[in-house]
Amino acid sequence: MPQQTPPRVLLVSMHTSPVDQPGSGDAGGMNVYVLHLARSLSQRGWAVDMATLDRDLSSPAGVTVSSLSPGLRLLSVAVPAGASAPKEQLPDFAVEFGRALAAFYDDDAAPLLVHAHYWLSGVAAREVCEALKIPLMLTLHTSAAAKNLRAGPGENPEPASRERAERDLVASSCTLVVNTPAEADHMVELYGAAQDRIRVIPPGVDPEIFYPALKNRPPGGSMVSPRDSTPDPSSSEDAETPPFTVLCAGRMQPLKGPQILVGAMRLLRQEHPDCAIRLILAGVGSPEFLAELHRLVDEYDVADAVDFQGSMPSHDLADLMRSVDAVAMPSSSETFGLVALEAQACGTPVLATDVDGLRYAVEDNHTGWLVPGRTAEVWAQELYRAASNTEQWRAMSQAAAERARKLTWDHVAAQHEVAYTRCAGERVNA
Repeated sequence: MPQQTPPRVLLVSMHTSPVDQPGSGDAGGMNVYVLHLARSLSQRGWAVDMATLDRDLSSPAGVTVSSLSPGLRLLSVAVPAGASAPKEQLPDFAVEFGRALAAFYDDDAAPLLVHAHYWLSGVAAREVCEALKIPLMLTLHTSAAAKNLRAGPGENPEPASRERAERDLVASSCTLVVNTPAEADHMVELYGAAQDRIRVIPPGVDPEIFYPALKNRPPGGSMVSPRDSTPDPSSSEDAETPPFTVLCAGRMQPLKGPQILVGAMRLLRQEHPDCAIRLILAGVGSPEFLAELHRLVDEYDVADAVDFQGSMPSHDLADLMRSVDAVAMPSSSETFGLVALEAQACGTPVLATDVDGLRYAVEDNHTGWLVPGRTAEVWAQELYRAASNTEQWRAMSQAAAERARKLTWDHVAAQHEVAYTRCAGERVNA
């Protein structure tokens, strides 16, 4: 089976397509990661394939190839019985997905290696690697053991079958890519990973989309987002400054903590009625969880201060990040927290739970604040502190932007090139 020049790498993202809009369905930071890594690798001279499950119910079994840009292809793998399956049932189709992908390369140039993103992709990718006799590289993005360790109220535990699969994948991968030293420690402690096979590569940010506002915001207040033309009912006509505006962006689910922010808004209304704070929730989730969020907003009588905006394209999200005073991430666990980096690139400081990768994504008291807990009481206190000290809070804006400028996707791709070359066991002239 021929290998291609330039070198080819296969990135597998089975359960969610890299081209899907983040914040919708199962799409999130991993989608951004895979797509930007693939683009940057192709710009550096690699031939890159991204493989994902074809969700079109009418597609016949097999692989459909779409050219996205020079050197970059999307392989949509149709497994008819799995096209409509929810994420929880996809493990039943991972092997079939992998075998269909391996069969595709019988008539195409084989990749040097497969880089699997998330555990489901790893199970599928292992079929490709065994058939083509090429190495497997793995980025879990999240792990069952770490999620279960940090799970808060309302978060369903990850099944033992997932943890067993992850343990096997970690043991059989030539290289395990993680976002932070903390994640590396977790892989060693929780999965028995070999330290010398772990490579720490933080994610990057696209500076052409996420960049600071050209002009400073008015002291103590937000600029109005281009998407938000509706007057804010929580501020009176004679108010000197608009409300302190906080954004929570991403998939709306318990582990991301939007329900904690809604609870904090109730406490702020009760304990600090003169402190005007507005909350924007940008993203979608399950109908049941969104209904619960709306119910809480109504029960807590904070509908006039909470704005549901749904998911949005990255350019619009960047505009919104530039327009707000703070981005909040009350997550129970994050391997890094890409939203935090994107917010900082826009010059917006971040409030984040003091846990896991968020400790690396946010430099405490320099690019934002780390919050010691996930209760509504703690977050109400921290939001009030930020809104009451806007000069101190906004002073972190420049440091946030400067830090994010040091982390680009080209730099991320360059580090992956080194890992790929070592993993494939040969020198590649990219």
